Amino acid sequence: ARVRKLFKQARQYARAYGACIIFIDELEVVGKQRVFMDAFGGSSESNSTLNQLLVEMDGLHDDAAHIVVMGAMNAREDVLDPALLRPGRFDRTITIGRPNLAERKDIFEHYAKKIQLDPAVDMARLARKAVYKTPAEIENILKEAALISVRNRRDMVNYKDLSEAIERIELGVAHRLSMTQKERETTAYHEAGHLLMVYLTHPTNDVFKASIVQRGGILGVVHSIPREELYTSDGHTLRAHIRVALGGYAAEKLKYGVTSNGVSSDFENAMQIAHTMIWSYGMGGFVGDFTVIPHHQLSESLKEKLNMETNNLLQSCIKEVEETLRREMHILDRFAQELVKRDELDYDEIVSIFQEYGKPPKSIPLPAVRTEVPA
Repeated sequence: ARVRKLFKQARQYARAYGACIIFIDELEVVGKQRVFMDAFGGSSESNSTLNQLLVEMDGLHDDAAHIVVMGAMNAREDVLDPALLRPGRFDRTITIGRPNLAERKDIFEHYAKKIQLDPAVDMARLARKAVYKTPAEIENILKEAALISVRNRRDMVNYKDLSEAIERIELGVAHRLSMTQKERETTAYHEAGHLLMVYLTHPTNDVFKASIVQRGGILGVVHSIPREELYTSDGHTLRAHIRVALGGYAAEKLKYGVTSNGVSSDFENAMQIAHTMIWSYGMGGFVGDFTVIPHHQLSESLKEKLNMETNNLLQSCIKEVEETLRREMHILDRFAQELVKRDELDYDEIVSIFQEYGKPPKSIPLPAVRTEVPA
């Protein structure tokens, strides 16, 4: 009844003004695939709503009312009922992706007008720190930064507030544990190992934060994000992910000769990447995606060879990590000491220390500028 009433009203507007647009937000709620055999009868109402929407969109009416129906959703297109996507209904699809660097800068500037922002804040730098963020997430960052500024009794939001807002949203609220000095040092060396591997060896990522303050149940974290939008990862990048994951383990082993149980999640991450590279991406001695073959149809000898290649890949990566950290042990010691002393290091502080040892940061791309060429 509500759908009939909606389209009836739309036809009245169309006759009066020449045309009418119906916009349906969260289309997947009413347009999801119909269920014809529900033992609990819960699908009957949603099926009736969708059926009425399909009838109305067929446009089988005598009047010449011009009605355009538009819908928006965040889900995949395949969740919709196929009947909705037939010609004459929702037969045109427009995909809106996440904003790029230049667009994020514009979005930050738009939402920044709603708060008291320090003029010294570099919007381009802020946009680089928000890779893959949606407009809603960017708005949330500015709102969280405003709350942080108010808690600190400041009238204007500065860059530190914005940086803290991103960390709070992505990493969780900081909680200082009472740890022994040995635990603090071990955690500091662990995170310093991750930090060095990102800064010195990763082809696409950069370090924006290193911390030994507990967040979300973990004792420390190195916050690393891509320098720019990337939609594929090659073998070099995936190997770099593995090296970064193993950096904490290698640092602990080099410094103390023994490792802690804090490496468990790093091992899980590294092994998952290595397994996928060999079993799915053909980045070893075998070509093909062996995960699509039922496990019982793979021979034991083939599975053993694939697992051996996975292990060889991990061994190769850990060897590279240990060589790098041995070579830069003096820098590893320095960062561990700084983390024990300060608890946290921001991007500028990290770069400043590396520059003392003659290691400048990698270049960061500037926002693309579109130029029109006259005909």
